[in-house]
Formats: sequence, C-alpha cells, structure tokens
Amino acid sequence: MSIDLARFGFNTVTMGGALGHKLDCMKAAGFSGVELWARDLVAHPGGVEEAARIVKASGLKVTDFQPLRDFECAPDAMRPHRLEMAREQLRQMALVGADLLLVCSTTSPLAIDDPERAAEDLRTLATLATPLGIRICYEALSWGRHVNRWHQAWDIVRRCNRSNVGLNLDSFHMSVHGDDTPETLARLAEVPVEKIFLVQLADYFFEYSDRQADMIELARHQRLFPGEGLHDVRDLVQLLEDRGYRGHYTFEVFNDDYVNSDPMVVAQRGMKAARRLSESHVARS
Repeated sequence: MSIDLARFGFNTVTMGGALGHKLDCMKAAGFSGVELWARDLVAHPGGVEEAARIVKASGLKVTDFQPLRDFECAPDAMRPHRLEMAREQLRQMALVGADLLLVCSTTSPLAIDDPERAAEDLRTLATLATPLGIRICYEALSWGRHVNRWHQAWDIVRRCNRSNVGLNLDSFHMSVHGDDTPETLARLAEVPVEKIFLVQLADYFFEYSDRQADMIELARHQRLFPGEGLHDVRDLVQLLEDRGYRGHYTFEVFNDDYVNSDPMVVAQRGMKAARRLSESHVARS
C-alpha cells in the first residue's frame, strides 16, 4: 500500500513571501499539513491572532509547532525564563489548534550535561502541555551541546517516561553523523514505534564536514527535498513504515534558492518529492 499523501507536511521556512500565500501554495500543490514556526505568528504584520486566523482558515493541519530552543538543562537562574517562553509557545499553539511541540536539544554553552536533568525538564514541560492536549517531540540537533544523536535523544525521552513526550527523527541530523546506514538504522528497533511522534525529511549534496560551522551552514542554507541530493531517505521511511509508523513526514528544507523562488513552484517541487516517496514504498513493499 502506498503512503497516504495526507501524511506529508510542508515547512513554511522553505518558501519566501507572506504567510497566507505560502499556505495557499501548499494547499494548491496537494499538501494537507503545514509545519509552523512561532515566528510565522509573531512576525506577521497583523499580529499573532490574525496570523492564527489565517492558518485556521487555510484548512491545513498543523503537523507540529516549532521550535522551543535551549529549554532543557538550563542553569537554575535561567529556568523561570525558559518556562515563561514555553508557556508563550503553548499559548500560540492553542490559537492555531496545534497539538505537537518540537523541542530541539539545547545548543547553549551554559547547559548542564545531565540526562536526568534533561528528562526532568521535559517532564515539567509535559505537565504544562497535558491540560492543553499537547504532545512534546524531542529532537537531537546535530550540533547540540550535549545531545546531538538520535539515540541520545531517545535515552532522555525514555528517562522522561511520560505518555505525551516522544521522539522526533530528522533525517538530516541523522545523516550528517552517519546514522542513516542500514546498520545504524537497525538500532531504531529499540524505540517503540508509538514513541516516534514525527519524522522530518531532507536531502543534501555535500558530505559532512567535521567543522560545526560547515554543518550549520549546510543545515540552514543548502538542504534539498528528498530525492534531489545524494542522501537517500527511502531506507529510513521503509523501515518506519514496516514497523507500523503512521505519523507525519514533514519536509524541513532550508534552502536560500527556494526562498527566493516562486512559492508555487517550490510547493510543487515538494509534492513531487512526496509522490516519489509514496510510490517508492509501493515498489519496495
């Protein structure tokens, strides 16, 4: 069976232009979901409430709301501020009807290296999110201060042990550390599939450099849609589908060329990638 195209979401960061036009282009290209950023609301000329109205009027499902940065393992003096920022993002999520918050592993040089403390902080966030029906999705940034591999993120999610806290898998952050080989992908069997809340997909041309600056440059400016570069995501998708994953796949593609292109053309390019992945699953089943 093919992968339902309704399970593919498009990230607003991939397009230039106004929020409403981006959403119109995604929907016209055939997408049912949008990956939304807090800045999509905060930076909107009409204000947060007007931006939320536009999102809800689009009819697109908000696959996830992102990102909450540098939340876990902050020094004690900073924790009240980080909690205040978390509450504000949860409030914004309620406005657009989003039910999944993506939390990136901290990059702060002040962060404490303590997995138990990280798990405790995620439990605190989960408690705030529970009355709102919001789940927390934890992601290992490839340049994270202490957590930069998916299995480290999974260890913290496991320690957290809350039903509304799960794992995000980002193919880019996995690939640059070599975690997309058949041998390393096989380790995903240790993660219950119901604890994988989201899967983000992207491709790129270049090989990984050991320099963090090169990694960040590649990540934020030169990603491609799946199938456009040298790093095939089909093995990851096939493995997840075979294990019963039925959540969203989203295209988080930071690319300066795409941002400066016609949003409709970019959205169509993304849908071509979605169709290619859906059909490749049929061919390999």
